[in-house]
Amino acid sequence: MKKIQFLFAILFTLNTFSQEDTSKWREIPSITDWIEEINNTQDSTYTVKNIKVFIDKNKDSLFIQKAFNRNDTIKENIAAIINKPVIIDGLEFDNSFGLPGAVYAIKNIRFRERVRLNNFQGLGFEFTKMVFEKNFSIRGSNRHVYYTFSNCIFKAGIGFFDFNNGSSFNFIRCNIDKSLQITRTPGKPDLYIFNSNVNTLVFASGDAKELVVKNSSIKDVILQGTIIESTAHFVNNKIDEIDITGAQLPESNTYISFNQISKKLFVNIYSIDYPDGKKYEVSDTMDFEMKEHYDLLIASYTLLLTSYQNIGEQDSYNACYIEMKNIETRRLEYLFTKSPTFKGFFTWKINQFLKVFSAYGTEPARAVIFSMWVILLFAFIYLLFPNSWDSHGRKRIMNRYAFFFTYMNKKSGIHEVYLENQKPELLEFDDFKNLVDKQGKSVPKFFTATALPLYKWAISGTKLSANILKRVDIMKGTWSELPKNKRIWKSILLISAFTVAICYDVLIKMLNALMLSINTFTTLGFGEIPIKGLPRYLAIIQGFIGWFMLTIFSVSLISQLLN
Repeated sequence: MKKIQFLFAILFTLNTFSQEDTSKWREIPSITDWIEEINNTQDSTYTVKNIKVFIDKNKDSLFIQKAFNRNDTIKENIAAIINKPVIIDGLEFDNSFGLPGAVYAIKNIRFRERVRLNNFQGLGFEFTKMVFEKNFSIRGSNRHVYYTFSNCIFKAGIGFFDFNNGSSFNFIRCNIDKSLQITRTPGKPDLYIFNSNVNTLVFASGDAKELVVKNSSIKDVILQGTIIESTAHFVNNKIDEIDITGAQLPESNTYISFNQISKKLFVNIYSIDYPDGKKYEVSDTMDFEMKEHYDLLIASYTLLLTSYQNIGEQDSYNACYIEMKNIETRRLEYLFTKSPTFKGFFTWKINQFLKVFSAYGTEPARAVIFSMWVILLFAFIYLLFPNSWDSHGRKRIMNRYAFFFTYMNKKSGIHEVYLENQKPELLEFDDFKNLVDKQGKSVPKFFTATALPLYKWAISGTKLSANILKRVDIMKGTWSELPKNKRIWKSILLISAFTVAICYDVLIKMLNALMLSINTFTTLGFGEIPIKGLPRYLAIIQGFIGWFMLTIFSVSLISQLLN
């Protein structure tokens, strides 16, 4: 917009050097005189050619203000009313007064009937706080013109037609109750819409160089077959529906946030059955029999996906892709219902699974979370059954009870009970020590020198545990021999110790079940499966599920990295 303001100000100062022969043009000294001439004409329609309207700063004080002053809000503050149609072929506003930068906007006029301006000869104008109750149209001229409308109200449609030399159309805080139409514009003009309300924006056989719409509300946007050459930006708008069928958007300068148009794409249907057109749109009642229009709708999503990928707009890309795949999944369900086959059923269900598992490959993190739930589910199943990784299995807790029963009924210390339980393991180490002692000088000294430290290291854990238990031993003798005044607090200590031991056993059993589940999920094939019974077969199923889900996760992750 700064570029437009700069050019507008500079070009108006050069207006006298680029104008046609003024001898052919009739001059009107002021906006006030022009309004009076329109209202006082005897014809039912004010029809004129080649007029140049000057501006008198004193006489026209109610009808002018400095241009580019756009902080006002939309409001009707009418100073003059024109009650008849206006058709002008050849119009120019003398807007500079010979002073650089002294550019004025025309304001506060209400047109009750249609207005048509053809062949505008100036470099531009700005209308502000104007009201047009009927159609307003502008047909192209032989030069590039800047048309600006700010805080204006259009109660009918507005149209720009036959622009062969570009031009720029600017709407700032305007209300357009019907359509804003761009038609037959081989010159590819620019269109800017800011903070405005538009019922319908239509490019009917019209193209544009730049299309920028920001902070506006538009019911329908129709860009069917439109070519946008250099810029297509839609930012922070409220759009009810949009048709981009067959449109061409600039590869590296398209920005249309998908949250503005989610579930709002449609395709216009024109046929014998629908001569006035019908919308094929995203809805719960889409007719998937209409394959041509379905394909065109999917093509619109593909066009947007290409644009998002070109500029790296990942959030919009993912949202657009998910919505497109949701429509595809619904169509697969419809096709299967119509003609049931295993292939159709499998394709439909795979799509449904991909939606839940990874949002069609756009959310690898969701796949990780889903995989974790599968691992935990199978871990819970394995927890209920013994496996060879858990050496004690279901006897672990029973052995813990037996240990405490023995301790409370023997005069031996808790460390002695522990060593007795570890005796089978210690005997194996003692046999190894005796074997080393018997060697004497019959083997090189290296072997005996390294074997004894190995023996001490092997039994160090057991010895350390025994020493710790010896230091925390709270009973000297049996439970039955304890005095009654000591039983209460020693019971509390014993129960606490037993609870800690049980929690440790349960934790180890849970970890074993979890490790078994992780190993099964991430490895297709064990050799020998370390579990028996029904879980043995579940482990095979989990292995297949893990292979399948990890494959999809890998593809999803790679897809996101490539995008």
